[in-house]
Amino acid sequence: MTRLYDRFGFDTVDNSPLSESWRTGPGQPAWLRHAHQNREELARNLTRARRFVAA
Repeated sequence: MTRLYDRFGFDTVDNSPLSESWRTGPGQPAWLRHAHQNREELARNLTRARRFVAA
């Protein structure tokens, strides 16, 4: 599926498995910069994500 998005000009990064989807959630670096990052920045922001522990 990412090849199709690439053909449309979008940068894609695999964020699998689904259990890791929290990395793109509100408050995470990838979320905060979602409209202004390229593929390399998105991959870096996914690794910078930190889980928040509810008190």
